[in-house]
Parts: sequence; structure tokens; C-alpha cells
Amino acid sequence: MPKQKKKPGLLQRLALGYLRRSAGFKAAEKDRLKLAWQARAHALSANELIFRDLPTLVQRAREQGINNPYAKRFYTLLKTKVIGPRGPRHQNRAKLSDGKPDKITNTLIEEGWKDWSKVGVCDVTGRYSLIRFLHLWMETLARDGEVLVREVFGFENKFGYAIQIIEADRLDRKLNAELTNGNTIRMGVELNQWERPVAYYLLVQHPGDRYQQVHGKDYERVPAEELIHTLDPMRPHQARGFPWLHASMVDLHHVGEYRESEMIAAEFGAKNIGFYEQNPDAIEEPKTDEGELVEEIEAGTAQLLPWGVKWVEGLTNHPNANFGDFIRNSLRGVSSGAGISYPRLANDGADMSWSSLRDTELDDRDFYRLLQGMFTDELMDRLRTNWLRMSLLSGAIQLPFSDFDRINKPHFQARGWQWVSPKDEAVANEKSIKNRTDSRSSVIRSRGEDPEEVFDEIAWEESVLDEKGLLNQEQSTDDDNEHTDDDDNASESDDAKSDS
Repeated sequence: MPKQKKKPGLLQRLALGYLRRSAGFKAAEKDRLKLAWQARAHALSANELIFRDLPTLVQRAREQGINNPYAKRFYTLLKTKVIGPRGPRHQNRAKLSDGKPDKITNTLIEEGWKDWSKVGVCDVTGRYSLIRFLHLWMETLARDGEVLVREVFGFENKFGYAIQIIEADRLDRKLNAELTNGNTIRMGVELNQWERPVAYYLLVQHPGDRYQQVHGKDYERVPAEELIHTLDPMRPHQARGFPWLHASMVDLHHVGEYRESEMIAAEFGAKNIGFYEQNPDAIEEPKTDEGELVEEIEAGTAQLLPWGVKWVEGLTNHPNANFGDFIRNSLRGVSSGAGISYPRLANDGADMSWSSLRDTELDDRDFYRLLQGMFTDELMDRLRTNWLRMSLLSGAIQLPFSDFDRINKPHFQARGWQWVSPKDEAVANEKSIKNRTDSRSSVIRSRGEDPEEVFDEIAWEESVLDEKGLLNQEQSTDDDNEHTDDDDNASESDDAKSDS
């Protein structure tokens, strides 16, 4: 008779169970310490998750954009750093058959673009210039997570082309269907079998408008060729966007509430300088009591209080001694979720060294350049191409339409930045140009300028100086400065040798 195998005891079974649970990824373990995490984790698709939470996220993001100074600061930084005060510099780079720039064509197109970009021309409402339109586009995209721009072909201006900015609220989140042609509608976006947008179903009226009609929902089907839907997807198969501050909104909320509470408590403590306290043992009042309770006092005043009443100074411990540290630590998490550095978001670089500030500035600039690339690819290239096509058809630009492919060579130079130390940057650029490791044009473009415009301005300036007899004088002054610099460098070298 075969010998029966002994069953493992309780401790052995517990140990084996623990080993099985901990044999894989630690982050996948399911124990009591991770119950809250498990409750938040899910297997929903991107569209299902957005369908569930999008309205609340957008409403709270908009509230913070109004009332939270740090959220407002984030959107302001995006407008000033990504778009810039003048917007991207537009160039057309058409070339002739010999490879040389077609200056006449390029000038016609560039001047036409400037005219179209003015207030009352490019926007269907007549309210915005192109730069103001782009600032609104950037803030809406970051705050709501998506933004719509409708292209109106045949609009009543000389170019026959205008644009309209639309909030994504008009894309009905609850409109989902399977169409007979094989396409699907996901939250108002019609997609083909490859998930390519085919059309957008816009509500005729904004769902949050107080004066909208109440006879059901009316939709307008807008082909994807006429509408630009911009979002920054986080997952594949994502049809709609969500606010960029989604990972920081909870911290922002608590920071705002705590900051307001501390401010109110400090204000109350400052106003409530003290109180009167009655002595319960002082029962019998004297026959003569000239004391009185004082509500308002002046500097240098001494008062006699009534019998049995004493003055107690009000004490407050607000703002709390840890107030600043708490705000700073919380905002570091907020800035990490937003993608920019803490000193920029909080306007606080007091405790940082020069090298640390420089490193964070460089990281921020990389983030802005990332968004500038998306901005150019998603919006500007398409607007510029369709604008030129309609301008040729309408006759606003007198060039042959048959030559469209050759002359449609847009280039947008996004805004740039000077180095944090301009003098060191100038010296480094001068050496790079002299060593032929960089070009003047590249240096100019890094600052967000158009090299041709800079060269034209330099040529014009030198011609004016030459006409007034000042060019030779300026050159002699420059030579003197160079000799002075050489003498200074030589003296510094001699001093260094003597010190050694």
C-alpha cells in the first residue's frame, strides 16, 4: 500500500500563498494596504473613462481657472511661452527652378497672410486678430483638454476664408451609435473603421446656454475636412480630450482651500486685537465708577476700564509657522503634474541657486518647444495651406492656382528665448560662427526671429548710416572697442600669470 503524502500545515499553506502572491510585480499585489489603490484602478477603455468623468473634470478645471491663481498662472505661461506676444513668425519658402528663393512670390504670400491675420478679417466674429485667437485656442486646449476650430470656406472677406473657435461642449458626449455604413459615433465624433475622424456632430446651441431652446437636441454634422479637433491623447483609441491639469487638480483644490483659510484666520486675528474679561468675584460696584468700555482707540491713548473688567490681548498663531513650507511642497507636486517647474508656476526662486534656476529654465523651454511643435502641426500648417488655396481661388493673391504645390511652402518660426546669461551667449555664438559650427541664421532663429527680416533690417540700417556719413565712424568705434577688449584680456592674462 503506497504511503500517503502528508498535507502541508497551516503555516506552510500561508507561506506558499504569500510566495505565490509576491512572485510577480509588487505593484500588482492585492493586500489590505492597497485596497484604496485597487478601488481606483480599472480596466475601462479611454473613451469609457472619459465618458464617465469628462463633464466634472472640465467644470472643475474651469472653476480653478477663474479662482485659483496657480491654475491661472499655468494658462498664462502657456500663452506667453508657447504662442508668445507676437505669435509664430510666418515665412513662405517657395523656390524657383534654379533653386533660388522666389522672392516676389514669397513676399506676396507673406504680406497677404499679414493682412488676413488682422482684427476683423481672420475670425468669423470679427473680434479677434490671429494672435488673440491663438492665445484663446491655447488656453482652451489646456483648460478643457480639447478645442475645436471650424474652417469657413467662402466666407465674406476678400480671402474667402475665416475660422471660428468652438468649445468642445457642443460635441455631445452622450451621442454614441453604430451606423449602417460601418462607422461609429463616439461622444459626438464619427469614426471610420480605422478610427479616423469622418465628421463631428455639433449641437446647434451650447448645452450650458440659459436661453437655448427646449425642443430636443438639434445637431449639425460637420465634415472633418472643415473642423480641426485638437487634443493631446494619453492613450490609443481616444476620441476626446480631458483637462491637462487632471493630475494636479486635487492638490490645487486643497492648496487653494488651505491658503484661503489661513488668510481668513490671519485677517480675523489681526482685526480682533483683544477682548474684555469680567471678574466673577467683583459683585459690588463702587459708588463712583468713571471707567468705560472703549471700542475705538488712538495711538498713545490710556483708558480706565469699568469695575471688574480687565483687558485681555488677543493672540493668534496664523499664519501658521509651517504655512510657507506646506504651500511650497504642495505646489511642487502640482507643478510636476502640470509639466513645468515649481519656480515658474509659483513665481518663487528665492531659495534656488543660479545653476538650479538655469536647469529648470532649460527643462521648461523643452516643454514649451514640445507644445510649439504640436501647435504648428495640429493647427498652423493646415490653416495656412487652406488659406492660401482660398486666397488664390478668390483672387486675393494674384498668383496662378496651377502653381499651388510649388508656392505652398509655409514655415512657422515659433518664439525663442535668449540665454539666461546674454553676454555669455553672445560670446559663444560669435565663436561658433567664427568656427563654422553654427550659422547666423540658426542663431537668429533660436531667438524666434526671421533671419531674412533681420538681414534686411541690418542692410537698411547700414544704408541709412552710410547716407548720413556715420558708417565709417561706427566702424572706427568698433575697432577701438576691439583693441580695448584685447588690452583688457592681455592685462587679465598678465595678472593671472603674476598671481601664479
